[in-house]
Amino acid sequence: MPAIFRKYKAACVNAEPGWFDLELSTQKTIHWINEAGEAGCKLIAFPELWIPGYPYWMWRVTYQESLPFLKKYRENSLPSNSDQMRRIRAAARDNSIYVSLGYSELDLASLYMSQVMIAPNGDIINHRRKIRATHVERLVFGDGTGDTTESVVDTEIGRIGQLNCWENMNPFLKAYAASLSEQVHIAAWPIYPHATTLKYPDPYTNISDANSDIVTPAYAMETGTFVLAPFQKLSKHGVDISTPPGKEREDYHIYNGNSRIFGPDGQKLVPDPDYEFEGLLFVDIDLDEAHLSKALADFGGHYMRPDLVRLLVDTDRKDLVTRQDKIGGGLQKIRTVDRVGLSIPLSELEASQTKKKEEAPLAASAAPVKE
Repeated sequence: MPAIFRKYKAACVNAEPGWFDLELSTQKTIHWINEAGEAGCKLIAFPELWIPGYPYWMWRVTYQESLPFLKKYRENSLPSNSDQMRRIRAAARDNSIYVSLGYSELDLASLYMSQVMIAPNGDIINHRRKIRATHVERLVFGDGTGDTTESVVDTEIGRIGQLNCWENMNPFLKAYAASLSEQVHIAAWPIYPHATTLKYPDPYTNISDANSDIVTPAYAMETGTFVLAPFQKLSKHGVDISTPPGKEREDYHIYNGNSRIFGPDGQKLVPDPDYEFEGLLFVDIDLDEAHLSKALADFGGHYMRPDLVRLLVDTDRKDLVTRQDKIGGGLQKIRTVDRVGLSIPLSELEASQTKKKEEAPLAASAAPVKE
């Protein structure tokens, strides 16, 4: 559908998450949603694994050292059908804002690097998972499946997309987003050290400079989209809580100041944040500013040759157990978004919660009294 709002204000989060603390992470999420709403924004973008923070400790510990961190991280990851998610959805509704949220999703007994797009009425309009965790991330997280691959959703503020970390460098995922004529993209990043820390043979691609100032603007230029690139911020407390006893503490400054916003031609639209800055980066988006970039190179349209090069995308979920559909015939298909409870409208969740509260006193008064 054509965008109803072609000019609007958006916010990009550059802040510290609530490390290993689901409740604190939820409170911080709602705080920044409220601040963006008060500023008149129609969109706010959070970093990768904002809840409960990116587990950067996994790059710096041995297996034995990782175990206490891993247990606490799992305990504080976010189930999609939780009260914390309901409160975040309610904050989006209360502020009439679109929210792109990155979180560690606890689904049954596994973790996933997930993102949701929350609409201004609090409903979930997209739920996706990083298709493949990167390197040591695979010790913590599982892979997405077919029906959690979609990255672009059509909204009243344009076709909005979201990807996690090096998915923003993946040429196949960029091609898929371009084919959907994406207009605004959230390139959600975790935390990365600066280039000053680089030691051979670690590749240059594994530091913040490459991802903030090469990969992100490249995405903007190649797809002709506005790109909001939220990064997490680290403090001395964040370093301390993420470092095993007896190990040297890093200087937290080497991880900060990396959030960026770029226009459809790759130009930087806001100044780089200071290393100590914690807050929101604001940008005025005008969807019509992408017209000329798309006129020169629309890789999802006139500037591509599908008769020569095509991309195959499988968006079906693959289950460990498949059951027969005894009524309709064939096999039952269960969507991930339904199974984890994200397809339930916020209004229904709140009505159900209200009913439970009303019934609780009645149930207590009807309980038999022990003599």
